[in-house]
Amino acid sequence: MSQESQKARNEMSGMDKDELEQLRKVYGWKASYKTWRKSSDGRSNERELLSTLGFFPDGDATRKCAILDVGIENKQYIHEFEVENTQPTTRKHCKDMVIMHGYGAALGLFVRNFDGLSRVPGLKLHAIDMLGYGLSSRPPFPGTGMISSFIKRGNISAGEVHEAEDFFIDSLEQWRQKKQLERFVLVGHSLGGYLSCCYALKYPNRVEKLILVSPVGVETSVFDLTRKHSPTHAHAAELGPDVAKEVSANKKNPTTDNPVKTSSSFHVPDDAGNVERVPNLPRVFSFMWTCNISPFGFLRSLGPAGALVSSKWSFRRFSFIKDQEQLLTFHNYCYSIFAGAGSGEYALTRILAPGVLARLPLLSRAPGNLKCDSLWMYGSHDWMSKEAGTVIAREINKKTPGIKADFTVVSDAGHHLYLDNPPEFNRKLVDFLKLES
Repeated sequence: MSQESQKARNEMSGMDKDELEQLRKVYGWKASYKTWRKSSDGRSNERELLSTLGFFPDGDATRKCAILDVGIENKQYIHEFEVENTQPTTRKHCKDMVIMHGYGAALGLFVRNFDGLSRVPGLKLHAIDMLGYGLSSRPPFPGTGMISSFIKRGNISAGEVHEAEDFFIDSLEQWRQKKQLERFVLVGHSLGGYLSCCYALKYPNRVEKLILVSPVGVETSVFDLTRKHSPTHAHAAELGPDVAKEVSANKKNPTTDNPVKTSSSFHVPDDAGNVERVPNLPRVFSFMWTCNISPFGFLRSLGPAGALVSSKWSFRRFSFIKDQEQLLTFHNYCYSIFAGAGSGEYALTRILAPGVLARLPLLSRAPGNLKCDSLWMYGSHDWMSKEAGTVIAREINKKTPGIKADFTVVSDAGHHLYLDNPPEFNRKLVDFLKLES
C-alpha cells in the first residue's frame, strides 16, 4: 500500500465514540444558531471546505483550479468547481470528467476525491452542482406546487417523469455547450447516477464513458410505467414486506435449513432485476411522498433548530474525520446546501415511487440503448441494490454488442463510497478509464 493510501486509511479511522459524543455535547443551541446564520453564505462555507485541499485556491506546480458560475438559458447558471492538471499527455481520450452529486447534495461532498483524481496528467475535472441544488440556480421546479401536488396525489405519468429528468439533463447539455466540450466522461452518484444515465441515453454522442456510483432507479417493479400490470398488482404495497430479503447477516433458515439470500441492499430483486415485494410504508410517510413534501422543507421550517437536527446526520456521516473543526466545516457546508430554497429536491417523488423504486427504471431503458462503455460501482455495505447493478451490467453486455458494462464493489464503503473509501474509489475509476496517474 502506498504512503498516500495508508494515510487516507488512517484518516478514515476518524473519531471514536467518546470523541463524537463530546462533540455532540459541545454543539448546542449557540453553535446551531451560528450555523443557521452562516447558511445564507453558502459560498463562504464552500470555500472553507475546499480550503482543505492543498492546491486550493491558487493551484500548485501541476494543477490550477477555479470556482465558476456558468450561465445557461433563462438567466440560470450551473455552479462548478474546475480542476485542471496542466501536465502534458499524449492521451487522446478521457480528457474531461464531469462529476454529478446525488439527491440533496452538492459538489463539495467529492472534496476527498479531487486531489487523487486531479493527479492524472492532462485531466480536467468539472464538479458541478445540478440545477436546483447546491450553489447553482434554484428555479421553481415544474408542476410541484403544494396545491397541484396534493391534487395529483402520486398519479404521475411517464411524460411527467421525463419532464422532471429534463429539468436536470437539458440544463447539463446547455452547460456543456457553454463550456464547448465535445465529449466527456460522466460520473454520477445516486440520483445523479440515474440522471447521468438518462443524459447518456438522450445525448449519446456527448458521453465518452459513463460511471454510475450507487445509482438509484435501476431495478424494475410494479411501479414501472413502461410495463403493463394486472389490477391486483396496481400498487406494490399490497404485496407486503419480504422480511427475509432484509436480513443483513449471512445465516441459514432454521426451518428449511436452506441458505437465506442476504444483502445490505434495501431491495433485493430477482435474477431478472425485478423487485416483487417492497416493504409497506407508514401512512404518514406515504402521504408526504405522494404530496411531494420535502424533508428539506421541514428542515428549513425549523429555523436555527434545523442546524441542530442536521448535525445528528453530519456528525454520523462524517465521523471518519478526526479533527473537530474540519468536521464542523463539513456540517456547515452541508446545512447551507440543505437550507437553500426548495427546487431540485422536488424531483424525487416524480422520478421515484414510494419505496424508492423508479417509475421509469434504468433496467427497462439502458440495455440495448446505451451507446458507451459503463462502470456500475457500489459500496460493500451499500443500501442501494448491488444485485440490480449486476443484472443491468449483464443485460447491457448481452443486448448491446460492442458496448461493455463493468460491475465493481468498493470495500469498506456504504452508499457514499467515494467518501467512505476515496483511495479505492479513485483507483477503480482510473483503472476503468485506463488513465495513467
